[in-house]
Amino acid sequence: MVKQVILDWSQGKIIDDEFFPEDKLGREKYATFLTKLLASQGYDDQRTDDDKKRNYVLNLNAEWGAGKTYFLKRWSEDLKEHYPVVYVDAWKKDYSDDPLMTVISSIIDQLRKQAGKDKNSPVFKAPRTLIGLLKAAAPGIGRGLFKRYVGIDPVEIMNADDDNENIGHIKGEDGQDLLDKNGNPIDMSFAASEAVKYLIDEHDAKSKAIDSLKKSVSEWVGAVVGHKKNGYPAFIFIDELDRCRPSYAVEMLETIKHIFDIDGVVFVIATDTEQLQHAVKAVYGEGFDAKIYLGRFFNSRYSLKSPNLENFLDVHSDANKLSEDYLKRVNIEVFPPNSDAKITLKNISIVLEAFKVSARTAIQITDRILATISNMPRGSKLDILMLSTLLCIKEKDNELFEEIVNGKFERVIQKGDSTKTIYLAEWIESYIPTSSHNRLIEMNFDPQQYADRQFTYGPYYNPMSIPYTSGSYCFELLKYLKEIFSSHFGSKTMRSTFAFLNETQQRPKRVDTDLEKTCKALIEEHHKLNSKGINPFQASALLWANFLYIRNQFEDIGMDEYKDFVELASPLDWMGQEDLTEKK
Repeated sequence: MVKQVILDWSQGKIIDDEFFPEDKLGREKYATFLTKLLASQGYDDQRTDDDKKRNYVLNLNAEWGAGKTYFLKRWSEDLKEHYPVVYVDAWKKDYSDDPLMTVISSIIDQLRKQAGKDKNSPVFKAPRTLIGLLKAAAPGIGRGLFKRYVGIDPVEIMNADDDNENIGHIKGEDGQDLLDKNGNPIDMSFAASEAVKYLIDEHDAKSKAIDSLKKSVSEWVGAVVGHKKNGYPAFIFIDELDRCRPSYAVEMLETIKHIFDIDGVVFVIATDTEQLQHAVKAVYGEGFDAKIYLGRFFNSRYSLKSPNLENFLDVHSDANKLSEDYLKRVNIEVFPPNSDAKITLKNISIVLEAFKVSARTAIQITDRILATISNMPRGSKLDILMLSTLLCIKEKDNELFEEIVNGKFERVIQKGDSTKTIYLAEWIESYIPTSSHNRLIEMNFDPQQYADRQFTYGPYYNPMSIPYTSGSYCFELLKYLKEIFSSHFGSKTMRSTFAFLNETQQRPKRVDTDLEKTCKALIEEHHKLNSKGINPFQASALLWANFLYIRNQFEDIGMDEYKDFVELASPLDWMGQEDLTEKK
């Protein structure tokens, strides 16, 4: 029966002098599931004695940035309390010329420590036959080396007919026939037969060496089980294979496959499988079927689900620069207002999801937003939603970005026998997926701070008290994009939600300003909502967004300024490690 292993990643942990924070991506449950699955595959005491220990190879697949290394490091560290465990970072070891030596040295070193043995322990000596498997020690059969060690050119043999026994004599460097001990020229056909025998012997020796190596690994695992009273199977984790240079990644797989079938041992090979397929094609050619090739190495593949983008950005980004304290300290005002940096980060993630950017691009765009804020002079203003949207558009379509920031966006579409011009507000509704239309952007503020003479209502423009209270006001992303974003970039747009308010009333002698219209709309909206018993925090949120946008002069930020923000920040590409270790 498989033992029950309880994993707890709710707290941070130091592993090999690195701090791994609490699990913010909900990965602990996957590690628990896989532990039980692999433990049952590698060892089951309900089976017959000869069949209790088996082998298994799992490909743990996750795209870049999904947290493979964090997942494997925490998982492997926790399993050491229950099973023999080896963790190999292939990328950190790809300076080596021999992948097998990388893996075997890691197995020996880590299992020896878990077994409580010192470096001189005879139990953990590598078999002498291992030397025949090491690439650095074997001359190989390259054309030049083959000719040097065996004494003949393999190309000449391959070009000769099978029934041609007399294919000449072996020549020395001076072009003269080489002689045997009796003074006779050495027959190449005889030498060829000897070469074939040599290769067969070498093959047999390597097979025996592999068997000896697998036996040694089994003995090392057994030493750990006996010392710590741990159970079978042993877990061997190979991480970062997809980050290695292509030739090394392929050699690593093709080399360690010889020890995949050790009973009582399970392997977990972590990769971004799509990237690893590119590495395989780099070695074998674009026409090579890398998917089928990789499938032959593994019993199964387990793909980690892409993490929640909000949590993902919280792990990878320095959200401190979005906090109210930081922004006040550097005297920068942002829209939408929020005291909690995590709410602003959530708003950014909603925009990124709407434009369907990859995990890597999401980190890059968030870093560009933070870099922009860091480099703005004191007293600056920034609409974070607008900047996020423009950065997404530029990443996906630079020509579209140029049209928008230059206020020249329009599309002419054919509708039957006539044509119709589509402007940004109408077009953007079809550009982002329907699933994102109703996603809510949140802003937290106190409307009472604006109860001054600029908040007016009625034909005499008297200052008004504001009947709204402090809280979280939420408006739909799509409405923001159509009402505020599209209007800002000079596109002809559909009528504003509040533009109709004065059309049915006798206008006063002077025309209402946009701010006055918005103030009046907010008061009338509150009366209407009160009479219907509707929560004003969402129903009036877009009006408040428009009020803040005008009142706090975000509309004064020119298109050229946003263009500069984006073009200055866009060359910044995030090149950090896949997983967060210690948050500064």
